[in-house]
Amino acid sequence: MKKAIIVALAAVALMSGAQEKKEANMSDAEILKWKDGKKAVFMLEFDDSCVTHVTNAIPELKKRGMVGTFYINAGNGPFKNKQNDWEKEIPKMGMEYGNHTFTHKGAPTLEEVDKDIALANDEINKCFPDRKTPRLISFGQPGGVPWKITKEEFEKLLAKYNLVNRPSFFGYPFHAKTKEDVLKLVDNAIAKGEMGHHDFHGVGGDWLVTPMDIFTALLDKLEANKDLVWVTDPVSYHKYLTERKGAELKVVQKDAAQIKLQLTCKTDAALYDLPLTLHTKVPADWKECSVEQGKSKTSAKVEAGAIRYSAEPVSGEIVIKPAKK
Repeated sequence: MKKAIIVALAAVALMSGAQEKKEANMSDAEILKWKDGKKAVFMLEFDDSCVTHVTNAIPELKKRGMVGTFYINAGNGPFKNKQNDWEKEIPKMGMEYGNHTFTHKGAPTLEEVDKDIALANDEINKCFPDRKTPRLISFGQPGGVPWKITKEEFEKLLAKYNLVNRPSFFGYPFHAKTKEDVLKLVDNAIAKGEMGHHDFHGVGGDWLVTPMDIFTALLDKLEANKDLVWVTDPVSYHKYLTERKGAELKVVQKDAAQIKLQLTCKTDAALYDLPLTLHTKVPADWKECSVEQGKSKTSAKVEAGAIRYSAEPVSGEIVIKPAKK
């Protein structure tokens, strides 16, 4: 009887040890919630290709090295007024374009909106001739116009043209009434560790205007929190979120010589190609590491007993070794 109890206790101890090892391994390597380990996400979105986007908003974004996403209507007057800027100059500045339909006439019929979306995509691809196609493009439904197609028809259009539907419009002066309301959007995103965004029409002019002092205050707030907030575009946000949710990272081997990880991804690599940010604990005596994934090899410095590095969102093995002295 005593022997049986000892055997049972030993088995429990082994199982407990194995579970502890498994839990330790799970925490030894992880996919970080947001790119570069940032705590939150924020997106700046601009509708209707307003002239003040070119004259007021983009210079302020460029000054701070920030990205904005501009939902253009290339068939309308404001775009044509600054057509050379939109087609030739702005794409070089690190800005992104979203599909807001070609003419902003809404969806009176399925056939009409299908054509309007296709023309808008063609214009965006024309502005970025170096980018691959097909690729994901953000979509913002135009407001204040008829939208007579069904939800199912709309979803089929999004899939047909590889469009990512952006979050619902939110911004001054509709939802945020004061400068303080606008700035709180950043604080709320950080507090929740999630995505925040602000949508604009005119900036310092045009229509549905966000005053310049509110706009620059928001940019300054984001700049002051750049270590915490990933300022990005809706497609990059969507890619990272979708990739992370569809991925799994496991430690398959860890010793003094190397660490082997298995990354499993369920997303389509042809469309979902934004690198994930991984965090891996390494032995205490490692100071710098080499990281190999397929044919790619990079280096990463050890900080606080771990490395942070980028990995392509494709299934396969990742091998980490101490850098040779």
